[in-house]
Amino acid sequence: MPKLSAVVPVYNVERYLDQLIESLRQQTLQDLQIILVDDGSPDGSGAICDRHGAQDGRIQVIHKQNGGVGAARNDGLAAATGEWIYFCDSDDYLEPDALQRLVEAGEAAQAEVVFGDVAMISGDKRQLMRFHKEAFATSDREVLDRLAMTVFGRKYCYLPPEGGPAACCYGGPWNKIVRRELLEREGIAFDLSVQGICDDLLYSIYLFAGARRVAYVPVVIYNYRLLGGSITHTYKPQLVDINKAIFAAWEGLMARYGKAEQFRDAYHVFVIRRLKAMLGSCFFSRKDPRSMKARYEDLEALICQEPYRTAIREVDRKMLQNRYDVLLWKAAVKGSARRIHMVFRLSVLAKRLKGYLGR
Repeated sequence: MPKLSAVVPVYNVERYLDQLIESLRQQTLQDLQIILVDDGSPDGSGAICDRHGAQDGRIQVIHKQNGGVGAARNDGLAAATGEWIYFCDSDDYLEPDALQRLVEAGEAAQAEVVFGDVAMISGDKRQLMRFHKEAFATSDREVLDRLAMTVFGRKYCYLPPEGGPAACCYGGPWNKIVRRELLEREGIAFDLSVQGICDDLLYSIYLFAGARRVAYVPVVIYNYRLLGGSITHTYKPQLVDINKAIFAAWEGLMARYGKAEQFRDAYHVFVIRRLKAMLGSCFFSRKDPRSMKARYEDLEALICQEPYRTAIREVDRKMLQNRYDVLLWKAAVKGSARRIHMVFRLSVLAKRLKGYLGR
């Protein structure tokens, strides 16, 4: 049995895949099983996986029809035999001693989940995401619940670092290793009902909700590559229904672990986040064939439905992620799609200005 199994879903990433695989092959922890799941890639990614597999006996390549990232991760998990399980994305890369640092911390703390920090890579810029003020290992249920709540909204962060909680990535699976025993005991896998959206966040909350002991090391483990994309040109009206599936999954998790009361306020923050996340694709995309009047009417009808209605009414505004979330909430309280649209346009303008000034 290898010490750790690393599972990598692979799809259409031939430009970055060699770097990711090499960062796994060159880990200081050599007792690895590396599972590359080619999810029906239309480019040369599958051939790259096969080449590395022929060069390194620790690599197992699975070729399958495209089924989405969650299904690919689950197929890799089914093939994993390691004591520890690790998931990463195929367009990023690890620090050379990442897995050794995590395993050593997990063994020393007798933890079931261990996680570290992340660096965000954008072009030639590298920004550290420091998650907590200092290292810790805990079995305290209140602290473990706070870790889960932080996946809903970062301002619930336990022991926040100086300067405040990291801007993102609390729910990512790629800076965490997990004992396979925990996944088997709790029946944890990636939820396919949400079609690859927020399934990683759901996975992380399941880990914190089900784990008996968790450890954190304040060391950069993973380099997350930010790849550009338009937030206004893509039209995905199915996100309305996907959001319904996401909310059903979250509510099922909270019911399973009896956490509906503890997580209620943080869940409201998450609902506001999901409302904001779908605006550009569902209501304000340039490719939306509906008239603006029809879009406004549909959006106003949506925010009167649950769980948006209750979240808008009861959310703790002080725990919202940023000023745009607060402005969105204020517009939603008024029930005005036109005001929501103005906030959306303001946020898009701010992102473009930030990108321009950062060049």
